[in-house]
Amino acid sequence: MSRAKQDDNVLFSVRMLAVSLVLAMSSAAAKDVSVTFSHKDWDLSCDNTLTCRAAGYAPESEEPGSTVLLTRKAGRGEPVVNKVMLAHYDDAQQQTGAAPELFIAGRTAGRLSSAGDESWQMSEDQFTRFLAALKKDDALSFRQDDRTYLFSGAGSSAVLLKMDDVQGRVNTPGAILRQGKASESTVKLPLDAPRITRAPVIDKNLRPMNQQEDALIRPVLLQALAADTEQSCSDDRLSEPWEIARLDPQFSLVAAPCWLAAYNAGDAYFLVSNTMQSAPVLVSDSATGYDNGLISSAMKGRGLGDCWSYETSVWDGSRFVESERGDTGRCALIRAGGAWDIPVYVSEVVGP
Repeated sequence: MSRAKQDDNVLFSVRMLAVSLVLAMSSAAAKDVSVTFSHKDWDLSCDNTLTCRAAGYAPESEEPGSTVLLTRKAGRGEPVVNKVMLAHYDDAQQQTGAAPELFIAGRTAGRLSSAGDESWQMSEDQFTRFLAALKKDDALSFRQDDRTYLFSGAGSSAVLLKMDDVQGRVNTPGAILRQGKASESTVKLPLDAPRITRAPVIDKNLRPMNQQEDALIRPVLLQALAADTEQSCSDDRLSEPWEIARLDPQFSLVAAPCWLAAYNAGDAYFLVSNTMQSAPVLVSDSATGYDNGLISSAMKGRGLGDCWSYETSVWDGSRFVESERGDTGRCALIRAGGAWDIPVYVSEVVGP
């Protein structure tokens, strides 16, 4: 290899590393305020606006189970919104049978009301009794059509205390768990979600690269992938056909098949200049779709498909910016596709 060619390769690698570091630092800054925490059968996720979601489940491996999601926005006087979902992974019984009953210490606390979207809701009185039962470690369950759905309070104290702490409510009258007489001046205000202006694109969908594009682009991107020790693309998948979408007169998005696992697959998405005169940027090596300026990634937590994680990035005219990230809760056989939508990063996307 010539010295000039070596120098070009070094410069190319340095530019790629610099871009990666900038993206990593900006991404890390955006993620700092998000909080996740788990203890026993309960999980907590607080997103970048300080909206918190606490989810409880049945004990692991206990079936049929149930899950309760508690959602609260940051700020004084914000209510706690509850939702209940019973395990119907293999059937659609939830909304066709009678409304389920809440049972506390073996006694009925009345029927729930429908909250839509395959979930139920406790009344204000039921929810008050539900929280009191959690504090006293009373047995909790739900019953529908003579079938009992198990639920666990184990871990709820730690998770709900953490939820109050993140939002600055501990020892205030509005705390969920540890109420007190402290001033609610400590309660944190909600943070604004980042505002992303979505830019229009020329190609709303990917298309197969033609021979000329493939000859121009593939060697450069293969070199970039070879220089990236953290990407996980396999040679077999990279040998498959590639796709491209023109974003605007300056940039295009290139999709290369990257990896294949037991129940997930991911593609490498590159932002490239249409003249290939500037270094390409690896946007993702685990993308699963592109649509009208949006790059998405959706991954199963396990083969049963009862839990998923997701990410989305938006084209703003110069780069792809993360717009959302989250998951659907634990792998608990509640629903095919997951029980809840639990974001840890949200944004406001405006534009076409």
